[in-house]
Amino acid sequence: MELSQADHGTLKASGRSFNCDGCAERVKKLRRCGEDRFDFNENDGSIWPMQIEKGGEMFGFCPGKATWDAKAVQTFQLLTLAAETGEIKLIDGGMMDQPDWWLDNLAWFVPRYNLLQFISRAKMILGDGKKGVTGGGIKR
Repeated sequence: MELSQADHGTLKASGRSFNCDGCAERVKKLRRCGEDRFDFNENDGSIWPMQIEKGGEMFGFCPGKATWDAKAVQTFQLLTLAAETGEIKLIDGGMMDQPDWWLDNLAWFVPRYNLLQFISRAKMILGDGKKGVTGGGIKR
């Protein structure tokens, strides 16, 4: 979720792109993308755990790996649509008729999604807190 709402232009400019299609082989090797692990930690190297953006969530894998699983991507898209539209029913019926896995995911996803949307909009209006203006906001 954090990756989908990140400023990809800023990430790319800082050499921290998480787009696997354009990732250099040396970066793939450094981030250990070929290994079937999602639990890297400080014992595995100084880049672990890694963040998408400063102050963000810490990951024990390159966040670009999250896009590799088609089922996970589809679930993310459905959760995003539910958060955006308010239509939280996956199947016909009431809340009690929905699959447990769907309700479990909605319970954490929608509040987190809404918070990240709010933060993103606040940055567009107020700026990112860095010196000067970067795409909106008031000069400081």
